[in-house]
Amino acid sequence: MSDKEIAAVLQHRYGDGLVYLPRNKPQDVLDNAKQRGFIDAEGYLTRKGRALLARYSFI
Repeated sequence: MSDKEIAAVLQHRYGDGLVYLPRNKPQDVLDNAKQRGFIDAEGYLTRKGRALLARYSFI
């Protein structure tokens, strides 16, 4: 899974930083993002995740 695919999903978040999965995306996208440190165990965007979004201009 590419960083760009993960960034596209990470842009779907609530104001407090909680990432939610869009209907058309499989659960393994979030699992992969957690394993790679872009979101934490509770589902919130991490510093690394915010940097990824900035790299792909999704902020």
